[in-house]
Amino acid sequence: MERKALRGFFVLTVLAMALVSLNTHRAVAADRNKHPQPHIAPIQTEPAGQTYGRWAAEWWQWALGIPGAVNPLADTTGEHCAQRQVDKVWFLAGTLGPDPVVRACEVPAGKSLFFPLINNIYVAFLNDPPETRTDEYIRAAGSCTEQAEISVWIDGGKVSMPTRFFTGPSGSQSPFFNVQLPPGNLFGVDDTDVPDLVFSPSAEQGYYLFVGPLQPGRHTIRWIASGCTPGASQDITYNLTVVGDGGPHH
Repeated sequence: MERKALRGFFVLTVLAMALVSLNTHRAVAADRNKHPQPHIAPIQTEPAGQTYGRWAAEWWQWALGIPGAVNPLADTTGEHCAQRQVDKVWFLAGTLGPDPVVRACEVPAGKSLFFPLINNIYVAFLNDPPETRTDEYIRAAGSCTEQAEISVWIDGGKVSMPTRFFTGPSGSQSPFFNVQLPPGNLFGVDDTDVPDLVFSPSAEQGYYLFVGPLQPGRHTIRWIASGCTPGASQDITYNLTVVGDGGPHH
């Protein structure tokens, strides 16, 4: 794979744009009376002990650190949604392409959810020229350059002003971070393509939600978005089943 093509592939967007059909609205609206309004952490808070920006960096480390064969970004059904999930925060994935995706996923009770609505990343290789490894260069390359348009529904209720949940300077800026790729990674590269299979440093920017634990039962989360980077689009639906009581177990 040529380096130029490889670089273009790594400037990822996890994205979205489409219209929500009337039938979808009817289906998810039926859930409104079944569950209380979910708690969405304000962008300036530190849900589960850290900022939105720090969670966004961890999301990228999670998403790119999973082998391609079981990677949730490439999953069209939800069968791989439990990959590398730890602690009290459960990550959901977007997709690498524009096609709508519907996933079914079982989530343990008591787990908060963190997921991108639309985002961008730039990664540096260890052997890149010094001028392309500076903080200024990487931060600019990993930034959103297009206005985002985003709609999100949780159990039929529309989330107000989702563009305020931004990991840029006006919201909760994410830190620089490193990513360790696994063998058999999403990109099909080895250490001859990417030294030590490490992206360092990396920078990202985008729009995310941190949702508090949902009650046991069935839930639907849908988001559609466009922008952040030119031509980015995505349409994601998660049909979640929250299982268990979320309490302590002995």
